[in-house]
Amino acid sequence: MAGNKSSLSMLDWAAQIHGPDCAGFGPAREVAALSLPEGVADEVVAYGLEARQVYNGLKRLIGQVAGLMILLQASGRREVLDLPSIACAAELFDELRERLSKLRTTSRLDVHLQQLISAHRLVGTCLAVLREQQAAKNTPDLAEPLGNLSAAYRHLQSASEDRFGMTMVDFRHSCCNCGAEGRLSSV
Repeated sequence: MAGNKSSLSMLDWAAQIHGPDCAGFGPAREVAALSLPEGVADEVVAYGLEARQVYNGLKRLIGQVAGLMILLQASGRREVLDLPSIACAAELFDELRERLSKLRTTSRLDVHLQQLISAHRLVGTCLAVLREQQAAKNTPDLAEPLGNLSAAYRHLQSASEDRFGMTMVDFRHSCCNCGAEGRLSSV
């Protein structure tokens, strides 16, 4: 059975995909500094660094809420609504509300801030539906909340700004990344 690849666990597969020195294992390698153009105003940099924390939190929150909604819809089991993940998501939502209220920006970045606020508001409507369903007896209709979650994701995509590290997907620690490093060093 040891030679049967279908019997390998996820960790076994990861060891076959990643190189032994890959950043996918253990502590991450040093993250490169942000590459901002010369002359960026201090208030823009301050906003960007704090907005990045909100952005990353919103990414995580959207993922948590999406996972809960998919699990609820796919399983049809109300026990999903009792998972501690809902409380964790609610805590993160409140933390992000606080951070958003403290963000200060120049008028040039108002549109960016509005994208973050809109994403946060829409995820909040989804969390509210999940909390309401905890007391309800019927099976929830998640069509509207899932639509709101998709809209929140689109707002977050619109707020992406790679110069401040606000990207939807980070490939720095992916298996493709460690494989590419090996190929590049052998050239």
